[in-house]
Amino acid sequence: MSRLAIFLLGIICAVPAHALRCGTGVVSEGDSTFELLQTCGEPALREETERQVPYQIYDRVHDRYTTAYDTVPMEIWTYNFGPRRFIQRITIEEGRIKHIERGGYGY
Repeated sequence: MSRLAIFLLGIICAVPAHALRCGTGVVSEGDSTFELLQTCGEPALREETERQVPYQIYDRVHDRYTTAYDTVPMEIWTYNFGPRRFIQRITIEEGRIKHIERGGYGY
């Protein structure tokens, strides 16, 4: 096979850094948790957490802006595909994949 053919095959089969391959399927940031479960199955671990999102509001009593915070619920799903693949941590907000992070090798 020529070098060009191998290079083109590598480009076609490559999964972007913000995506996760499970078997023959791929999920990406922005996909729903339904798509994630259909493609990758149940995670090894589900963690519930939250983050604080700051925003500015005007305080009429003191005639100034002040910072307030909204709480956004999040989940972190961990997939462990075994010792030959990396652990994947998926951050989920509002039922959608927000971020995909690769960890060390699984066990």
